[in-house]
Amino acid sequence: MELNINRHKPLQFFIVIIYFTFAISLSYAQTFKQNLRIEYNKNLITISAQNADLKNVLLKLAKKTNIIVRIPDSLEEKITIKLSKHSLIEALSRILKGLNHAIIYSGSKNNRTVVSEVLVYTKSKRTRVSSRSRPRDENTARRIRLYKKRLKTLNEKLSEGNVSSSQRERYLKQIKRYENVIENLKRKIQ
Repeated sequence: MELNINRHKPLQFFIVIIYFTFAISLSYAQTFKQNLRIEYNKNLITISAQNADLKNVLLKLAKKTNIIVRIPDSLEEKITIKLSKHSLIEALSRILKGLNHAIIYSGSKNNRTVVSEVLVYTKSKRTRVSSRSRPRDENTARRIRLYKKRLKTLNEKLSEGNVSSSQRERYLKQIKRYENVIENLKRKIQ
Protein backbone atom coordinates (compact mmCIF):
# COMPACT_ATOMS: atom_id res chain seq x y z
CA MET A 1 0.00 0.00 0.00
CA GLU A 2 1.38 3.36 -1.00
CA LEU A 3 0.99 6.49 1.19
CA ASN A 4 0.17 9.76 -0.43
CA ILE A 5 2.43 12.23 1.43
CA ASN A 6 1.43 15.23 -0.67
CA ARG A 7 -2.14 14.90 0.50
CA HIS A 8 -1.19 15.59 4.17
CA LYS A 9 1.18 18.53 3.54
CA PRO A 10 -1.46 21.28 3.82
CA LEU A 11 -2.64 19.81 7.14
CA GLN A 12 0.94 19.64 8.46
CA PHE A 13 1.58 23.21 7.35
CA PHE A 14 -1.63 24.37 9.10
CA ILE A 15 -0.62 22.60 12.36
CA VAL A 16 2.86 24.20 12.29
CA ILE A 17 1.35 27.68 11.74
CA ILE A 18 -1.08 27.20 14.66
CA TYR A 19 1.73 25.93 16.93
CA PHE A 20 3.99 28.93 16.21
CA THR A 21 1.12 31.41 16.54
CA PHE A 22 0.24 29.93 19.93
CA ALA A 23 3.89 29.96 21.08
CA ILE A 24 4.40 33.58 20.02
CA SER A 25 1.16 34.78 21.64
CA LEU A 26 2.00 32.93 24.87
CA SER A 27 5.48 34.47 24.90
CA TYR A 28 4.05 37.95 24.30
CA ALA A 29 1.44 37.51 27.04
CA GLN A 30 4.10 36.45 29.56
CA THR A 31 6.35 39.37 28.62
CA PHE A 32 3.47 41.85 28.91
CA LYS A 33 2.32 40.36 32.20
CA GLN A 34 5.80 40.59 33.74
CA ASN A 35 6.26 44.16 32.47
CA LEU A 36 4.34 45.62 35.43
CA ARG A 37 3.38 44.18 38.80
CA ILE A 38 2.02 46.22 41.71
CA GLU A 39 0.98 44.84 45.08
CA TYR A 40 -0.52 46.89 47.92
CA ASN A 41 -0.76 45.11 51.25
CA LYS A 42 -0.93 46.58 54.77
CA ASN A 43 -0.16 50.09 53.46
CA LEU A 44 3.07 48.86 51.83
CA ILE A 45 3.71 48.82 48.10
CA THR A 46 5.75 46.38 46.07
CA ILE A 47 6.36 47.38 42.47
CA SER A 48 8.19 45.64 39.68
CA ALA A 49 8.18 47.48 36.36
CA GLN A 50 10.51 47.08 33.45
CA ASN A 51 10.35 49.66 30.67
CA ALA A 52 6.70 50.18 31.58
CA ASP A 53 4.63 53.17 30.54
CA LEU A 54 4.62 55.64 33.45
CA LYS A 55 0.94 56.46 32.86
CA ASN A 56 0.01 52.81 33.30
CA VAL A 57 2.14 52.52 36.45
CA LEU A 58 0.51 55.57 38.02
CA LEU A 59 -3.03 54.58 37.01
CA LYS A 60 -2.63 51.06 38.35
CA LEU A 61 -1.08 52.42 41.55
CA ALA A 62 -4.00 54.85 41.90
CA LYS A 63 -6.50 52.03 41.49
CA LYS A 64 -4.76 49.88 44.12
CA THR A 65 -4.34 52.69 46.68
CA ASN A 66 -7.57 54.67 46.06
CA ILE A 67 -5.86 57.95 45.27
CA ILE A 68 -6.53 60.39 42.45
CA VAL A 69 -3.83 60.77 39.80
CA ARG A 70 -3.86 63.56 37.24
CA ILE A 71 -1.48 62.99 34.32
CA PRO A 72 -1.01 65.11 31.18
CA ASP A 73 -1.84 63.39 27.91
CA SER A 74 1.58 64.32 26.57
CA LEU A 75 3.43 62.26 29.21
CA GLU A 76 5.26 59.47 27.39
CA GLU A 77 7.83 58.41 29.97
CA LYS A 78 8.97 54.84 30.48
CA ILE A 79 10.07 53.56 33.87
CA THR A 80 12.06 50.64 35.18
CA ILE A 81 11.80 50.30 38.94
CA LYS A 82 11.80 47.63 41.60
CA LEU A 83 10.51 48.45 45.11
CA SER A 84 9.69 46.08 47.89
CA LYS A 85 7.44 47.03 50.80
CA HIS A 86 7.71 50.83 50.65
CA SER A 87 5.17 53.34 51.89
CA LEU A 88 3.04 55.10 49.30
CA ILE A 89 4.91 58.37 49.82
CA GLU A 90 8.31 56.70 49.34
CA ALA A 91 7.11 54.84 46.26
CA LEU A 92 5.67 57.98 44.69
CA SER A 93 8.84 59.97 45.31
CA ARG A 94 10.91 57.24 43.63
CA ILE A 95 8.50 56.84 40.70
CA LEU A 96 8.15 60.58 40.09
CA LYS A 97 11.83 61.44 40.58
CA GLY A 98 12.90 63.99 38.01
CA LEU A 99 9.35 64.95 37.04
CA ASN A 100 7.40 68.06 37.93
CA HIS A 101 4.77 66.83 40.34
CA ALA A 102 2.77 67.66 43.44
CA ILE A 103 1.48 65.32 46.12
CA ILE A 104 -1.62 66.47 47.98
CA TYR A 105 -2.23 65.12 51.45
CA SER A 106 -5.62 64.87 53.13
CA GLY A 107 -4.31 64.67 56.69
CA SER A 108 -3.19 61.75 58.78
CA LYS A 109 -4.72 58.49 59.85
CA ASN A 110 -3.29 56.10 62.45
CA ASN A 111 -0.09 58.18 62.76
CA ARG A 112 0.65 58.10 59.04
CA THR A 113 0.24 60.77 56.38
CA VAL A 114 -2.55 60.08 53.90
CA VAL A 115 -2.01 60.89 50.23
CA SER A 116 -5.20 61.89 48.44
CA GLU A 117 -4.04 63.15 45.05
CA VAL A 118 -0.99 63.21 42.77
CA LEU A 119 -0.53 65.79 40.04
CA VAL A 120 2.08 65.26 37.33
CA TYR A 121 3.01 68.21 35.13
CA THR A 122 4.69 68.35 31.77
CA LYS A 123 8.37 69.12 31.82
CA SER A 124 9.05 72.81 31.66
CA LYS A 125 11.83 74.28 29.61
CA ARG A 126 14.85 75.31 31.63
CA THR A 127 15.38 79.00 31.80
CA ARG A 128 18.75 80.59 31.97
CA VAL A 129 19.53 82.25 35.26
CA SER A 130 20.50 85.89 34.98
CA SER A 131 24.10 86.71 35.83
CA ARG A 132 22.78 89.43 38.14
CA SER A 133 21.39 86.87 40.59
CA ARG A 134 23.36 86.06 43.72
CA PRO A 135 25.54 82.97 43.72
CA ARG A 136 24.21 80.03 45.70
CA ASP A 137 26.98 80.19 48.34
CA GLU A 138 26.27 83.85 49.00
CA ASN A 139 22.57 83.14 49.51
CA THR A 140 23.41 80.28 51.85
CA ALA A 141 25.81 82.47 53.84
CA ARG A 142 23.08 85.12 54.10
CA ARG A 143 20.63 82.51 55.41
CA ILE A 144 23.19 81.34 57.99
CA ARG A 145 23.59 84.92 59.25
CA LEU A 146 19.80 85.27 59.47
CA TYR A 147 19.40 82.06 61.50
CA LYS A 148 22.29 83.05 63.78
CA LYS A 149 20.57 86.36 64.45
CA ARG A 150 17.31 84.55 65.28
CA LEU A 151 19.26 82.16 67.51
CA LYS A 152 20.85 85.07 69.37
CA THR A 153 17.42 86.67 69.93
CA LEU A 154 15.97 83.44 71.32
CA ASN A 155 18.95 82.96 73.65
CA GLU A 156 18.50 86.52 74.93
CA LYS A 157 14.79 85.93 75.60
CA LEU A 158 15.64 82.68 77.37
CA SER A 159 18.26 84.35 79.58
CA GLU A 160 15.82 87.04 80.76
CA GLY A 161 14.43 84.59 83.28
CA ASN A 162 10.80 85.74 83.18
CA VAL A 163 9.56 83.01 80.79
CA SER A 164 7.14 80.26 81.72
CA SER A 165 8.22 76.63 81.61
CA SER A 166 6.12 75.88 78.52
CA GLN A 167 7.52 78.96 76.76
CA ARG A 168 11.03 77.89 77.80
CA GLU A 169 10.45 74.46 76.21
CA ARG A 170 9.28 76.09 72.95
CA TYR A 171 12.34 78.35 72.91
CA LEU A 172 14.68 75.39 73.50
CA LYS A 173 13.04 73.39 70.69
CA GLN A 174 13.30 76.36 68.34
CA ILE A 175 16.95 76.90 69.30
CA LYS A 176 17.68 73.26 68.53
CA ARG A 177 15.93 73.57 65.14
CA TYR A 178 17.90 76.71 64.25
CA GLU A 179 21.17 75.04 65.25
CA ASN A 180 20.37 72.07 63.00
CA VAL A 181 19.44 74.36 60.09
CA ILE A 182 22.69 76.30 60.50
CA GLU A 183 24.74 73.08 60.50
CA ASN A 184 22.97 71.83 57.37
CA LEU A 185 23.54 75.12 55.59
CA LYS A 186 27.23 75.10 56.57
CA ARG A 187 27.55 71.62 55.04
CA LYS A 188 26.06 72.93 51.77
CA ILE A 189 28.76 75.57 51.47
CA GLN A 190 31.63 73.14 52.09
